[in-house]
Parts: sequence; C-alpha cells; structure tokens
Amino acid sequence: MKQKISHLSLSRRCNGILFGYAQCVIIIGFVVSAQGQTDSTRIYGIEDQSIPVPVFIGSPGQMDSSALDELVHFLGVINITSWQGMQAAGTLTDGGGVPNPAIITLLGPDSLRLDVETTDGVRSTRVQGNYGTTVEANGRSFPLPFSTAKSTVPAFSRLLNSTTPASTTSYIDQGLVQVDGKMLHRITLEEAVTLNSGPTDQQDFNVTDLYFDPVTHLLIKSASSLQLAPFDPQKYLVVVSYSDYRTDGESLVPFRLTQSLNGQHQWSLQLADTNLKPNVGTSYFTF
Repeated sequence: MKQKISHLSLSRRCNGILFGYAQCVIIIGFVVSAQGQTDSTRIYGIEDQSIPVPVFIGSPGQMDSSALDELVHFLGVINITSWQGMQAAGTLTDGGGVPNPAIITLLGPDSLRLDVETTDGVRSTRVQGNYGTTVEANGRSFPLPFSTAKSTVPAFSRLLNSTTPASTTSYIDQGLVQVDGKMLHRITLEEAVTLNSGPTDQQDFNVTDLYFDPVTHLLIKSASSLQLAPFDPQKYLVVVSYSDYRTDGESLVPFRLTQSLNGQHQWSLQLADTNLKPNVGTSYFTF
C-alpha cells in the first residue's frame, strides 16, 4: 500500500505540541510517500532511519535479567544516587536553525517544564504525571493526550525513579541492534498508564525503546510512538538522542538533547549549566 500525504492534510494532523515545539513548523511543505503504514504514518526524513517503531509486546511485569543488568550498569555510571530533578538554562535550536534561550526543569520522574523565549514571547510546556499542556506566546493552549504526557518527560529522567524497577513496568531485552553504524543494546519498557484490572490493552501502556551503549552503558537514544493531539489518533515516531555527557559533582548528565519526528529533525537543546537540586514545588508544573 502506498499512501501519499499532502502538506495540507499533514498540517491538519500536526497541530499537536510535543515538548514545547509545534510539530508542523518542521514538516509542513514536505510531500512524501509512506510505504505500507497502518498503525502510524511515517514521514521519512534523514534522521533515525534505523530506529524501528516501538511495538507493544504485551507482557506486563516481564523483567528480563539482562535488561535489568543494563539498567543497573546505567544507574551506576550516571551515579545519581538520590535523584530530585534538574533545572538548566540553555539554547533550544529548532529544525530551521533558529536558536532561542530556554530553561528546562525536571522534578522526579514525571514532571517537566520547558520555557522557550521566542521573539513573540514565552512558549511553555508543563507536564505533571499523565497531564500536560503547552501554552504558546499568544495564549493558545494545546493539551497533551493522557497517554502521551508522561512520555514527553525525557527517558533519562524517568529511569532515575527511586522505584525502578517498578512492578507495573515490563523490562524486555531486545538484544544488540545496529543504529547509525553502531551496535546498541535495545531495551523495551512498557509502563502502565492506568491501573486497569480488566484485559491488558495497548492503550493502557506507554512503550519506550531505550538504546544503551553496551560498553559505556550510557543512554544514547529513546524512542516512542506517540499521539500528538487528543483529536488526532495518528501516532508518530519520536526519537530523543542524549549526548555530550558531562559531570555535575560526581554525577554524569547529558548536556545535549535532540529530537526527531518520523525522521525529521525538530530541535536540539544544548544546556549551559545544570542544577540537580531544583528549588521548585509541584505547582511549578501546572498552569
């Protein structure tokens, strides 16, 4: 099956906001073909071509020992023994190469705030648990889907949860895979979104693929298949890359994050400094 996507139909689909940036800023104007896609529409760009769409395996509570070993190695290398969160100033550069000052704040494993100072004013994305919203500089508000909000928190932060490994999360070893010419260790996480006592359904879980360097055990990439807007059931492949690891005290933190959407580069966030003990409360992450 071959499906052609026009820039008009795409713009109607991509009004959703993810991690503080309007998706269609990058992809409007491209007319591409997606081969044989059913569950998600792939808009192929030049990035992350070797990353497959994460697949729900459906094994609640599965904890492969080799996957847990990789997580233990990662936590040991990162050496953040009591993760509170992080606040950092930096520069967010969009896919068009436009840089803007930004401040990212993380609290625990499931709260995020990203403020980007644009020429029109501040754009703010705030997530707390399964609820999240982006408010543009002009005041327009874009809620995130219930199943998506928590996944917008970088996987690096979510892995530092004191309850890891959680009994409601599956840790599935997918073995070594080649990504961008390098062998990485792929671990699939299936995190429960709701506590559903009925039959297991994919909608009850967030599925994230984690890619670790098997030598350094650093997290290199994370991939999710996400719904970007409540009114749009379509899912898109979102990949976040973590690089430029630097020490903060005795801990190791990625100072550069980049994101692609269906292979299209969206933004890069370069941090200038980090504070691993942000003095903020939970109300900081709500509007």
